Amino acid sequence: MSIGDWEPLWLGTPSRRLYAAFHGTRTPSPAGVVLVPPLLHELPRSRRFLVQVASEFAALGLPCLRFDFHGTGDSGGCGTELDFTSMQHDLDLAITALRQQAGVARVALVAWRTSALALQGWVERGGLADLVVLWEPVVDGDAWLRDIAQCDAEERELRPPPRKGVPRATDPADGQLMGFPASRTLRGDLARTRMGTGILRGNAPVWGVVRADVDDLPPGIAKVLHLPANAPSFKGGAAMDATFFLTPEIREAVVDVGRAMRAEVQA
Repeated sequence: MSIGDWEPLWLGTPSRRLYAAFHGTRTPSPAGVVLVPPLLHELPRSRRFLVQVASEFAALGLPCLRFDFHGTGDSGGCGTELDFTSMQHDLDLAITALRQQAGVARVALVAWRTSALALQGWVERGGLADLVVLWEPVVDGDAWLRDIAQCDAEERELRPPPRKGVPRATDPADGQLMGFPASRTLRGDLARTRMGTGILRGNAPVWGVVRADVDDLPPGIAKVLHLPANAPSFKGGAAMDATFFLTPEIREAVVDVGRAMRAEVQA
């Protein structure tokens, strides 16, 4: 299945570059979408999926910008510099870039997994959007962190011990989780953050995109859209689905989300 065309961009200053990609539309649109990616090992495993989602939204007439946080993916910086404050700064850059590239007046945010927890703080501090969509959000940052730490420990147990000429990252003192740097600041941000009514304090309606059996979204969510049972799963730490693709069933769900967003933000 095609993943469409996009224009690569660099955001920010030369000393702090963010990689981004803009998926344009054939005709001008009054509204666009910023995709806010997940963290750590969930980012590379879902990258193709996010590219496909951006292409589907653009095909529906919603120009779309996706980006990598500072210290992650193809952006500059070190992973140890990533925390909620830096993520919120990067989000401001991405929104500004979308407005400049697409000339849109209204912006919807689609945030995956743990990025929803950083987005909550951004909303509480006055961040402005016209719609916030939480895609399978992590609700309890501390519980997620403990789950990932356990998965990380199990992964390290499976690695052979270091030997001459073949170093092995088996010591958790290296500061990594699931093979990616995770600073004390980021871990602290996650450990003390739980999704609650703070995400609702902005003027934008908040939606959830979750599986039918999920019932732990904050009360007051304006709309809940359900994923099919066979949607690729982020849950399970190391056991998360290794590759995410837009199967026909998943594509239908993505298109439904895109159409609902278009009706909301282009009204």
